Amino acid sequence: MEELNLENIFNFSLVIGAGAALFNGMIHGYTGFGGALIIIPVLTFLFNPIQAIGMVGIITIFGAAQLARETAHQVKWRELVPICLGIAAFAPVGAWFLYHIDADLIRRTMGGFILIFALILLSGWSYGGKRGNLQSALVGVMAGGINGLTGVGGPPLGLYFLSSAHPVEVQRANIVMCIMVLVITMIAAIAIGGGYSPTVISRALLITPAYMFGVWFGARLFSLAPKVYFKKIALVILMVTGLSVLLA
Repeated sequence: MEELNLENIFNFSLVIGAGAALFNGMIHGYTGFGGALIIIPVLTFLFNPIQAIGMVGIITIFGAAQLARETAHQVKWRELVPICLGIAAFAPVGAWFLYHIDADLIRRTMGGFILIFALILLSGWSYGGKRGNLQSALVGVMAGGINGLTGVGGPPLGLYFLSSAHPVEVQRANIVMCIMVLVITMIAAIAIGGGYSPTVISRALLITPAYMFGVWFGARLFSLAPKVYFKKIALVILMVTGLSVLLA
């Protein structure tokens, strides 16, 4: 087992990571998703992809749990079951590819996909097709697979839920709960693959307080800011997600 090396933990990379976590936490707290859109590219630049995704799992689980507790009473649970089953089934598949192939091309292709669809939705178009169990399960499969491979599985959920007819509070609550499932399955997949060393865990835990403060602040903004801005802000976040993954 790897021994803890304090010089490897306490360095300027940790400061950069904490700054990215603070900003990313604000985005997650406000929109309910996007929990990794800024911090994943930053940590991937500072460390290797497996370490970065493993760290993000630990960092975001606390914020995801906090938001899930606050929004659970607004969740449409029946709609979430097929999505969560799809996530749980395919997150390990994505993680397997993370360990066995070069994910760079797939990551950039996915970033372009997110960017294009965010632009379409921002233009005013929204998904008007069926929203049955099959469609929901396919969204979960896509989100779980992408999250296992890149750590950025929230955008497919955002695209799907932001097209629903539910009030924005319900849209956000549904996204939050699915993100919770995404994070849990990601942590499990990385742990099973042996991606958690003492150094990775220590770095993640040191960055977590900055992320948690950002989540708290972003959630307060959601309660204060006019709800009419929620969907446009969330879709702009999707575009930033696409760009950040493309440029990572």
